[in-house]
Amino acid sequence: MFLERVPVRLRLSLGHAIWMALLFLCVGFGLYRVVEHNLQRSVDTSLLISAQSIRDARFLRGFSPPIMEQFLNQFFGEKYIRPYAQLVDLSGKISAKTDTHVSLPVTPRALARAEQGLETIETFAPRREGEAPLRQVTLPVVKFGRFTGELIQVGANLDSTLHTLREIAWVLWISLPVGLGLSIVFGYLLTMRSLSPVTQMSAAAKNLGSNDLSFRLPLPVAKDELRQLAQTFNEMLDRLEDAFKRLRRFTGDVSHELRTPIAVIRGEAELALRRERTATEYKASLQTIVGETTNMTTIVEDLLLLARAESRAVAMSWTELISADFMQEVIHSVQAVYAAKGIALRITSKGPSRFHGNPVYLMLALKNILINAAKHSAAPNTVDFTIGDDGRCTLFTITDQGEGIPADSLPYIFDPFYRADTARNRAAGGTGIGLSLAMALVKLHDGTIQVSSKPGEGATFVVRIPRPPVKSEQAPNRTGLLTSATAINPAPRLDLVTALTTPARTP
Repeated sequence: MFLERVPVRLRLSLGHAIWMALLFLCVGFGLYRVVEHNLQRSVDTSLLISAQSIRDARFLRGFSPPIMEQFLNQFFGEKYIRPYAQLVDLSGKISAKTDTHVSLPVTPRALARAEQGLETIETFAPRREGEAPLRQVTLPVVKFGRFTGELIQVGANLDSTLHTLREIAWVLWISLPVGLGLSIVFGYLLTMRSLSPVTQMSAAAKNLGSNDLSFRLPLPVAKDELRQLAQTFNEMLDRLEDAFKRLRRFTGDVSHELRTPIAVIRGEAELALRRERTATEYKASLQTIVGETTNMTTIVEDLLLLARAESRAVAMSWTELISADFMQEVIHSVQAVYAAKGIALRITSKGPSRFHGNPVYLMLALKNILINAAKHSAAPNTVDFTIGDDGRCTLFTITDQGEGIPADSLPYIFDPFYRADTARNRAAGGTGIGLSLAMALVKLHDGTIQVSSKPGEGATFVVRIPRPPVKSEQAPNRTGLLTSATAINPAPRLDLVTALTTPARTP
C-alpha cells in the first residue's frame, strides 16, 4: 500500500493535518451558519417589532410616513441600509409609505396568513444587478379581534448582512489554509521531536559492537511509551553486555583449563624424548600423560553434556521414584567425598514417599551440589540434605556451614568455570562446571535452583522440581530407579555408573 511506503513521521504529520483540516472545515462551517442565523434573526426581530409598533401607533396617534420613519430609525438605526414601511389594503392601494420610489410586494401567501391574523416574513431576490435581496414582514391590522383588511409591511435590504457574511467567509477561507499549513509544520516538528528517542535507538544500534556495549539511552522525562521503550532497550543492552562478559570469561576459563593439561602432556613428552630412558621412567611419563588426558576428556564431556542440556538436545523422560531409595542412591554416590573430608551428611525427609523426575540427570545435579557443599565445608561441620514438598514442587534443600558466598558472586556461581575465590586452583576446587551442569539438568526438569548465602554463614541451595503434567506408567524398582533401560537417556559417554561415581567439577 502507498501508506506503507511513507515514513512514519510524515505519515503522522499528514494524518494530523487531515484531521485538523476536517476540524477547521467543520468549525468554520458551523461558525458561518451561526453568524448567518443570528444576523437573519436580528433583521427579522427588527422588522417585526417595527411593524408592531407602527400598527399600535395606527390606533393611538394615527398613521403617517413621519411616524413610520421614526420607528424605523428607532429599531434599525444605521445598522441596515434603507428600511421601508407602507400601509396597504387588500386591493393593493397604498395609503402611506416611507419611500415613494419603493413599493413592497404583497404575495398570496401573505394575504392568506393575514386573514388568519398571522404575520409573514419573506425574502425577495434583487430585481436589478448589484442590488441586495429584500427581507420584509407583512403584519395584518387587527381591531377588536377582526382583520380590518389593511396590511403593514416593513422591509429592509440585506446588503449589510451579506457584507458581514462575506467578510466572515473571507476570514475563514484565509485562516483555513494558513492554519492547515501551520498544523502540518508544527505537527511534523512535534512528531520529529517525539520520535527522537527512536532515532537515538537506531543510532545506538548502529554503533553497538561486541567490543563496547556500555552505551545506554537517555530516558525521556515523560513517563510514556517511549520511556518504556528506552528502558527496555537499556535492559536489553544490560543483558547483552552481561552475556558477552560471561562469554569472554568462559572462553578464557576454557583456554586456561585446557592449557594446563596440554602443557603437562607436552612437557612430559619432550622430557621423555630428550634421551634414552628406562621402561619405568617411560611408564611414569605415560601415566602422567594418561592422567592429564583423562582430565581433559572429563572437561570436554562435561562441557558437551552442559551444552546439550542447555539446548535441550538430550532426551528427557519422567519416572516415578521412591524418595527413600533415591536419597540413599544420592548419598552413596557422595559418601567417599564426605568420608575423606570428615564431614557429616544429615538427611531429613519431609516430603511424599514418591515423586517424579529423571533419575540419572536429577541424581547428577544433586550430587554436584552436595560435593560443592563438601568442598566448601571443613570438619567437623555437617551438611543437611532435606527432601520436602510445597504442593506443586518437590524440594531438595542442601545447607552447608562453610565460608559462604559473597553477594557480588551469587549471580555468577552457575557460570561455567566461575570461582568466587580466584586463588583456588584446579586441584582444590575442580574445573568449575559442576554447578553449571546442575543448573542445566534441573532446567531439563523445568525446575529452578535458588541460592541464599552470607559470607561466613554457609550457603543454602533449594532445588525445585515441578510435577510433570502426565504421570509415567512405569513402576519403580526397589532402588527407586527405572527398571527399563530405555527410559534412561544419558548424554554420550555418560552411563549410570559414571553419573554416580564421577566426582563433580564445581566452583
